[in-house]
Amino acid sequence: FHQCVKLSKFESEHSISFIPPDGEFELMRYRTTKDISLPFRVIPLVREIGRTKMEVKIVVKSNFKPTLIGQKIEIRIPTPPNTCDVQLLCMKGKAKHKSSENAIVWKMKRMGGMKESQLSAEIELLPNDKKKWNRPPISMSFEVPFAPSGFKVRYLKVFEHKLNYSDSETVKWVRYIGKSGLYETRS
Repeated sequence: FHQCVKLSKFESEHSISFIPPDGEFELMRYRTTKDISLPFRVIPLVREIGRTKMEVKIVVKSNFKPTLIGQKIEIRIPTPPNTCDVQLLCMKGKAKHKSSENAIVWKMKRMGGMKESQLSAEIELLPNDKKKWNRPPISMSFEVPFAPSGFKVRYLKVFEHKLNYSDSETVKWVRYIGKSGLYETRS
């Protein structure tokens, strides 16, 4: 909670009471791992062609209302350490192979709800006699304008006696921003 929140009232009544500071501020931040409606689905298809070539196809589907837009989307697809060349084709956004990180980084500024996009990569490998590559997970980061946990503000009351504000005359709004945290899938 922001330092303006009266913690004793939250502990006793489970309501958040506060005197807001001037301007825009973040009232609270929380983290959960239960009952989350995943906003994106990542579907990886990896095909090894011999010892020196791989084909990778990644499909990303947004699972939220078409009126909403996800932003700052980044998908990291690991590549083997012996990768020598990568040919990329993506329908939306920009993708590039970062050899120093052994990963393909695919970025999209935004993606609407109930949409789908895909990336295809042809990866050439140097011959490698070492042990087989254990594929690390594909990771994703994003922001969505809702709470994937289902968290909602039921009501907002404004009491300001000194300035004679009434609850009905005040413009009230809440902005939800869901951030990805650790979001991974195996290929």
